[in-house]
Amino acid sequence: MTRQWSRFLQALSLALTALLLAPSVSAESLDNRAAIGELENVKAVYDVRKSNPNALDMYLKAIITNVENLEKEGVEADLVMVFISHSVKFINTKPEIETEADHGEALSSIARSIETLQELGVRIEACNGATRAFGVDNDTLLPGIEPVRSGFISLMGYQNNGYALVPVYD
Repeated sequence: MTRQWSRFLQALSLALTALLLAPSVSAESLDNRAAIGELENVKAVYDVRKSNPNALDMYLKAIITNVENLEKEGVEADLVMVFISHSVKFINTKPEIETEADHGEALSSIARSIETLQELGVRIEACNGATRAFGVDNDTLLPGIEPVRSGFISLMGYQNNGYALVPVYD
């Protein structure tokens, strides 16, 4: 074995040992206290405009985690989601045949996530302008989703009532 190769192996061994002995940071030990400070309550409105059901599914799961993490931080959350644009095509019981064929698994997961969010106390609205534009009958929206005249008016109203805007866009 060459001297250079031996030094390389020693350095690699030291690096691996350091990694193994370094304290690991688990998600459970993390917090957002620097941002939250002394807040006991947060109000936020999610402006949801995802055009891909797989991406929407992923974001809904992330939002569920947000709600759970706020609880871990000891913060009471007053959260609203407003579905606008393409996203309304994925939150109803009668999706287009092509959408169902291409994304049936994601649509089922979206429906489960919507139900979980509602169980966690999140209010969910759908823009009537968007449902009309994308051919979604408001009567087919997933249970508990409230159609509103205008998603934009909802966003304006919530923000003017102290809700922070959280964009969920493409």
